[in-house]
Amino acid sequence: MWRKISLIALITVLAIGILLGGSLAIMRMTPPDTKAIGIKDGDIILQTILGTQGMAIIAASSSPYTHMGFIKTGGNEPVVVEAVGPVKETPLTQWIARGVGQRITILRLKGITPEIAKKAATTAKKHYGKPYDFYFLPDKKSFYCSELVREAYAGAGVTLGVMQKVGELTASAAMDEIIAQRWQYYPPCKGISGITLEKCRKIIMEQPLVTPAAIARDHQLEPVFSNYPLDTR
Repeated sequence: MWRKISLIALITVLAIGILLGGSLAIMRMTPPDTKAIGIKDGDIILQTILGTQGMAIIAASSSPYTHMGFIKTGGNEPVVVEAVGPVKETPLTQWIARGVGQRITILRLKGITPEIAKKAATTAKKHYGKPYDFYFLPDKKSFYCSELVREAYAGAGVTLGVMQKVGELTASAAMDEIIAQRWQYYPPCKGISGITLEKCRKIIMEQPLVTPAAIARDHQLEPVFSNYPLDTR
């Protein structure tokens, strides 16, 4: 059964490889002209970053999006507010260059106002410097990328993305590997007498989280720009 699930996840990853332009690792595009796009404060931006965790996210959510943040303008160059360890601002051009093939998708909250964008940025700024959350916990001590975006917009009165339990996502060999590497350090499992990988796994499967794909699919968002070959939402 587990091998069957992993095979389905592998097929998903290969299909998304085609969406990215035929190669997850080699294809590289000319950087998008962000000035011509007409970006605004609060625009949500998504990309693909690989690695074991990235592959697990791709398979789990059936989406190429493995990382996200939101755009903030006003300085010499637009920046992306992101949770990457620590929560910080990254120049937009640098952020785009980091992703596979320099492919990005930009989404915008329908009817967004400068006040909403400002509140989202102010909320996120309270968490600057906090570490990356490798365990995807729902506390505010550390953050993963989509959690930060959701938290920022919640501060502006907007709820983005559907929360899902880990067990509701598609399992894969990559997910197995991550759990095997991290379960002994997973806070909800630490200190439990007689805890094992399988027992901790059951606890992990009940944990809620929000994926980049869940936010990207939110009907409150509308597309602004994408250089992915097909509609990846």
